[in-house]
Amino acid sequence: MTIEEAFGIVIRRLRRERNLSQEKLSTASCLDRKFISNLEGGKQQPSLVSVFALAGALNSTASSLLYEAEFILRINMPEKLRADGGCGKIDWISSMEIMMNNGHTCYQGSETILVVDDEKQLRDMLSDFLVSYGYTVILAEDGQDALEKYKQNHHDIHLVVMDVVMPRKDGLTCFRQIKELHPEAKVLFMSGYRPDHLQAKENFKMIQKPFSPVEMIKAIRQVLGEGTPSSDS
Repeated sequence: MTIEEAFGIVIRRLRRERNLSQEKLSTASCLDRKFISNLEGGKQQPSLVSVFALAGALNSTASSLLYEAEFILRINMPEKLRADGGCGKIDWISSMEIMMNNGHTCYQGSETILVVDDEKQLRDMLSDFLVSYGYTVILAEDGQDALEKYKQNHHDIHLVVMDVVMPRKDGLTCFRQIKELHPEAKVLFMSGYRPDHLQAKENFKMIQKPFSPVEMIKAIRQVLGEGTPSSDS
């Protein structure tokens, strides 16, 4: 069984319990009906953004959706992969990595990442996700907070993962100010916009929403692998 199939089972069950058609769930979550149909059929990988959208529409939480998918994966996982035994919670990201990469955790790291997003749930989920891969995470709630955290911790921070549209100070402004302090700083943007729509002159790295957790960790490893930033301020 794959993470797509397990997640589809969870969404299908909750939708029926709440007496929602796929059309109504599509309207409530602002997700395309075909996307939901493919998701329920196990043909679509859930993205971080879609998990939160579905959780809100189904009057649930993102963590409960993922934990139920974890449980389904565990009880359907081949015996040889249940190395930890018992019935404790397994990590959702690790489960997906096993299913998609045959158990090879090639995206582990030990670097420190500053995660910047004005949505607390997404910040916390990204933090849990990155910590599960070995990273140290510092959280900031917007561009202003990120700039202050960066100034305090720039010797330790290897990468900034940042949303574009945020209150107080947007991601692009924060990006430029961080670059003024540390020209070799590495920044990866998360955005629903295409780079050309942002009308920015800088050449920056971006992962476009919605993205899957595996796409995110691949992008992080790619940016981190592009040379080593200086620790001078």
